[in-house]
Amino acid sequence: MTANIRVIGLAAAFTCIRLAPLYGQIQLQSVNLSVLGGGYNTVHNVFNLQTGTTDDFKTGFTLGGSIGLQLHKYVELRASLTGAQTHLRVNGAETATYLNRYYVGVDVKGEYPLAGGITPYGLAGGGFVVLHEKGATAGDKTQGFGHLGLGVAHSISGGLSLFLQADGFFYSLSGLTSPALSAYSSAQFDVAWNAGVSYRFSL
Repeated sequence: MTANIRVIGLAAAFTCIRLAPLYGQIQLQSVNLSVLGGGYNTVHNVFNLQTGTTDDFKTGFTLGGSIGLQLHKYVELRASLTGAQTHLRVNGAETATYLNRYYVGVDVKGEYPLAGGITPYGLAGGGFVVLHEKGATAGDKTQGFGHLGLGVAHSISGGLSLFLQADGFFYSLSGLTSPALSAYSSAQFDVAWNAGVSYRFSL
């Protein structure tokens, strides 16, 4: 997990250095509203402290939304809420346990508009994630997380765009006291792949 945090820190520092020359040009230009949904997968398996087995989560789904403030032609400051759910498997067999994750984050989005309405972009940021065992009434855990993302948007009409986005989430799955997940501890790297729609309006 320490290595992942260092990667996020270096990415954020690099972003700040690259954006420094633009500081004098920063001003609020537009607002960008987005919704997305897609698949979600855990790259790392999880270690069961009680049994010593290494278990995993089945590919699940994600849904989310964001609001972005366009501060420059190439720079957007974005706040987002993303929910994801995956199904726990023990020794390859599905269980009745699901893990929900609720990510609340802030990102710096760098984008570069191209001809034909195509805009590739990158994201770097972080925030906090609430880990919740579905159906449990207690035992939630709030952790910090880091986030990196890449995407491409295509403008279709006015301020309306369609986009594809890939995300990486870095966090620690530990400290839960809910019934089925309290035995697990692992530094996690999860990935999501999404499609979405956004609407941008000028101020």
